[in-house]
Amino acid sequence: MAKIQSTSSSNRIEGIYTTSQRMNQIMMNKTQPKNRNEREISGYRDVLKLIHEQYDYIPITVNSILEMHKRLFAYTGSTWGGNFKDSNNQIITKYSDGTQEVRFNPPAAYLTPELVWNLCDAYNQGIELGEISPLLSGAFIFDFVSIHPFRDGNGRMSRLLMLLTMYKAGFDVGKYISIEKSIEEPKSAYYQVLKESSNGWTSNSNSYLPFLDYFLGIVLKDYREFNERLNMVNQSDLPVDKLVLKTMRQTLRPLSIKELTNMIPQYSEITIRRAIKKLRTDDKVIKIGEARATKYKLKQN
Repeated sequence: MAKIQSTSSSNRIEGIYTTSQRMNQIMMNKTQPKNRNEREISGYRDVLKLIHEQYDYIPITVNSILEMHKRLFAYTGSTWGGNFKDSNNQIITKYSDGTQEVRFNPPAAYLTPELVWNLCDAYNQGIELGEISPLLSGAFIFDFVSIHPFRDGNGRMSRLLMLLTMYKAGFDVGKYISIEKSIEEPKSAYYQVLKESSNGWTSNSNSYLPFLDYFLGIVLKDYREFNERLNMVNQSDLPVDKLVLKTMRQTLRPLSIKELTNMIPQYSEITIRRAIKKLRTDDKVIKIGEARATKYKLKQN
């Protein structure tokens, strides 16, 4: 489930969509991509799988980054997948209302290979010598985004590298909780801290604090969510209807059947549906919305 959420959210941030049914089929390798969006989603799926399964063997180097980028676009037929940009680009923030803003002008294309090499070298030396906390890998991610080394896929690559550096530092929450989903909700905050930490980057006078504060907040939030899910699993002796009620009290927001199933993984979706039906009959839970938008919340006394 974390892999599905990560792939879906990271691509949605970039405006790449497909239906939930198609997403599940693509993630399970049960179908072939039908269009450009699904081809890019398929590439993300493969790189994400590679990181989850082989992170110990993937060094933080230029060659590794280029290989992951090549795989990211393997289904698209793009000739520039796995190659650094050959022309200058801009970092453009796209808002939900359709407006766009140039957030930052990255370094020129001809500087890119050396900048990425220096970034990887500085990061590896800092980790090896113990000069920085592994959790401050967020600074590495921010610099990577600021260099903007590729023609396309920079945001997705940065989030994949975020997962990889966390894994290598011993923080494996991304195996169970989607970091990308946390960034997507809401992505406006993500764009805001990127903008705040960009001021003065080209002259090495910027502050990493806004982005690092945001990054560490995401890590903390995801570990807390993971802990809550573990608590739910450890309380499997409770009847399913009581677990549903407890989950709703803790989240303080309406939940769909799918969300409840994710939060209470020891019970099947059918069992969760039966519990919801009973709770509605007992007048403890009410339904809001219709069809795919259907969610449930506690009835206020």
